[in-house]
Amino acid sequence: MSTSPVSSPISVTAPQSTLTGSGTYSSDLQAAVTRAVSIASLPMQLLQADQNQATSQATELGQLNSLFSSLQTSLQSVASGTSNGALAVSSSDTSVGQASLSGNALPGTYTVDVLNAGSESSAISSAPLTPITDPTTQSISQSTSFTLTVGTQTYTIHPSGQNLNALASAINSSGAPAQAVVVNLGSPTAPDYRLVVQSTSLGDNAIQVNDGTNNLLSVLATGTSGSYTVDGQPPAGITTNSSNVTIASGLNVTLGGQTGTTTVTVSASLSSVSDALSTLVTAFNSAVTELQKNHGQNGGALTGDSTVLSMDQVLSQIGTYTGSGGSITNLTQLGVEFTDQGTLTFDPSVIAGLSPSQITDAVSFLGSPTTGGFLQYATNSLNGITDPIAGVIATESQSLQNQVNTDQTQINNDQAQITQLQANLQAQMAQADALIATLQQQNTFLQGLFQYATSNNPDVASAG
Repeated sequence: MSTSPVSSPISVTAPQSTLTGSGTYSSDLQAAVTRAVSIASLPMQLLQADQNQATSQATELGQLNSLFSSLQTSLQSVASGTSNGALAVSSSDTSVGQASLSGNALPGTYTVDVLNAGSESSAISSAPLTPITDPTTQSISQSTSFTLTVGTQTYTIHPSGQNLNALASAINSSGAPAQAVVVNLGSPTAPDYRLVVQSTSLGDNAIQVNDGTNNLLSVLATGTSGSYTVDGQPPAGITTNSSNVTIASGLNVTLGGQTGTTTVTVSASLSSVSDALSTLVTAFNSAVTELQKNHGQNGGALTGDSTVLSMDQVLSQIGTYTGSGGSITNLTQLGVEFTDQGTLTFDPSVIAGLSPSQITDAVSFLGSPTTGGFLQYATNSLNGITDPIAGVIATESQSLQNQVNTDQTQINNDQAQITQLQANLQAQMAQADALIATLQQQNTFLQGLFQYATSNNPDVASAG
């Protein structure tokens, strides 16, 4: 999950210009204009600081959203570990059969004796008069439409090009129970490429490709059905045309191609849950550590924000969740405990030491994201934080974006007013400067005239 980042604020600066005049006080007049513009720009600068703060908060929210989303992912891993009732399955000889769970199998031991591993049918294209030396440009037929037969089923094949590779690819994407490959039966210097088609099921399944006129394949191998017994029953064996067989409810074995005996063991196990809980604790602690950066006098961008308190409370409630019934009612009984710093620790030996009945109770306690228990509670709690529409982070991010947009609108208005104010002051000061310059010129003229008069009239000078 993710939230849209808050748009970065547009930087603003107070408009600058210089008053150029001939008056003695031009610089003083310019200083007055600059001071007036600076004072008028203060509210705009405060708005920009508010924008920068909102952007920093949004960045931190994005970081927390990523960490809380990772925590949600770790919950899904825990849920996967309990999906089959916290069971583990093993096979003593995988060359005979590989066991797997397809549901909630009953714990126990099953002896599977493969009497006949079976085999798949296969067919190969006949040798053409002129060997195919390049399967990317040559084919066994120039037809654009073919009919593939596998057993009693037929499929229409339309290759993307008139070459052997395209024909094999079209067979593989047709949905037919067959696999096609192109093999070289010649030497590296004199290649002879052929099409080989093999059924994906055991048994005698006739395979043929027809181009509308001719059959293009000949039998390479005739398949045989497989047979096996489970715990010795039935003595004659169970015949199968599938390499994957169900030996018990929720328990499958894939025949490995070898005859012999393998022991399949199904047992209660929380090994995958243990690994998932370790990941969950790591994700939980990462979120706690990031939240703690936004506390205290020198905290981060979200210090004092209510969203931090909401997230703190959610993490605390998840860590202290208590279920009802059974021998497992809290995370501590699974090895998960709080530290004095508010983080979690995990001791996998606690889970490893649970008895089969306790494992059953643990699975019940954990539940699932949709049906109840710890996993549903934790999932719902985290959704309240990370939901991209109504979650705490999304709501807060939208509020911050609105704040940035509102500030920017006011900044634009203030910028226009300050620009006009400066223009008006510049004009007024220019007029004042011109007037002062005129007066100074007149004063200079009068002083010069007076000095001239006194220098040429001794009586005036002596009277002075």
